[in-house]
Amino acid sequence: MLVPSSRRLGAAIAATLCCLVMGSTPSDAADVAHGRKIAAAKCQMCHGLDGQAKLPAAPNLAGQVEAYLVAQLHAFHDGQRKNEMMSLVVPSLSDDDIADLAAYYAAIEVKIGKVPGQ
Repeated sequence: MLVPSSRRLGAAIAATLCCLVMGSTPSDAADVAHGRKIAAAKCQMCHGLDGQAKLPAAPNLAGQVEAYLVAQLHAFHDGQRKNEMMSLVVPSLSDDDIADLAAYYAAIEVKIGKVPGQ
């Protein structure tokens, strides 16, 4: 069993609280169109331009809470989270790029179909 460090756990708790407080709508300051350009250039191969993962190890990003995405991208950017692929992409992103990218993926509408067993 992998036990997260207290620092990582603290960051995860903070991100979760931000998500609950801020909701999942794109922030007014973020540029969704610019976020789409970044996604097309840097993210779509793994996460898809539509936010639906193209690789089994990549998470779906469509409709995720913006504050959560921002927190996770900053964690990769600052080295708190490590991933071989993300370490190639995220260091080149500015704070504004991170905000725009998170706003773009958060703005993608996700529709839930039939829930199994119901």
